[in-house]
Amino acid sequence: MLILNLVSQDLKKEIKLRHIYKMFKQINCILIIITIFVAVIMLVAKMILQNNFNDTVAQTTLITRDTQGRNSKIREINNRLSFVEKIQSDFVIWSLLFEDLGKYVSDDLNFYSVKIDREAKTISLRGRAKTRSSLLALKDGLEKSNIFFGVDFPVKNILEKNDIDFDIKANLNLDYLKEIL
Repeated sequence: MLILNLVSQDLKKEIKLRHIYKMFKQINCILIIITIFVAVIMLVAKMILQNNFNDTVAQTTLITRDTQGRNSKIREINNRLSFVEKIQSDFVIWSLLFEDLGKYVSDDLNFYSVKIDREAKTISLRGRAKTRSSLLALKDGLEKSNIFFGVDFPVKNILEKNDIDFDIKANLNLDYLKEIL
């Protein structure tokens, strides 16, 4: 058997190049189809992720709004409690002061002015004593008291024997009154 090759060398090259070109063309088409397929999958994935993100943001926003409302209510309650605590810490039971003062007052003492200065923590007592001994008993009682200290008892208070107009000033131990509670 005899093999005849009637195709020229240039034509053989051209046929070979056409086959290579066809193969590259098919590979390019396959790559384009794969790229389009991957792009579609990525687009669908992006849409799913975007929907999940939007749902999460919506839920978080609701939780944040609800939490902010609760936080503002908690802050308001805390402010009120702080205000009440401040009021209670500044509260002094004045009745205990008057009860202690009443221990040292006899029937022949009359007060016509009792002035308490909370800021300066002082008390000023003015009145009339029928006898000097009842006035001195008041002075001694104030000096022995835990509530009163630094009693200012002017000498003019004891110059007369009967019907004495007196003026007594003393410092107050308000911390002691608060501790009694």
